[in-house]
Amino acid sequence: MMQNKVYILADIREVSAEDYGLYLDPRRTRRYGPLFKRSLVTALKAMKESGIEQPDAIINGTALGCVADSEALLRGLAEEGESVSMPTHFMQSTHNTVASLIALYTHNHGYNCTYSQGNVSFECALMDAFLQLKMGHIRTSYVSYNDVITAELQHNMAETGAQLGVSDESRGLILSVENNGRALQELVDVRVWHDSKGDHAEIKTVPICD
Repeated sequence: MMQNKVYILADIREVSAEDYGLYLDPRRTRRYGPLFKRSLVTALKAMKESGIEQPDAIINGTALGCVADSEALLRGLAEEGESVSMPTHFMQSTHNTVASLIALYTHNHGYNCTYSQGNVSFECALMDAFLQLKMGHIRTSYVSYNDVITAELQHNMAETGAQLGVSDESRGLILSVENNGRALQELVDVRVWHDSKGDHAEIKTVPICD
């Protein structure tokens, strides 16, 4: 069976303070936390640079989710008991909040999914999009990775000697089965596997051939 080629049209790894002013409506985002703003700017910049402003899918990978809101919620419960009223932190503490936020902000009604598989969360999200694109179920997709490491989390990890194995960053890719003249690379394979040493992943790309 014939399978589609998959192209990477945009790959955003860093956003600047200038980008925030260019892409965010301050009235709509005034109550957004740092992770929400960074994730959203990354998505909007990737969509603009790729020319794909309404992808068929939004798929996010995150190991920690919205950990700052989770910390605030748990801190409130510990200090004030179960009667504490913190609806915003409760709603925003789930792992799928970022993917939902991007969809709401861009009025996107397509496939929306979040993968939380530790250090291979991004690759799991990318593999989902890659397989759907190859099989022709979708034509375009936004795939992202978003995690933040808070000071409280760093302190707790240092106290226990635990290793996070994740990075404090946002990354966003636009994938498409069509090269609209902006393709950076062709994505040819995504693999995720587990062995006795833990979870592993591999992403294979090749240069664009004219």
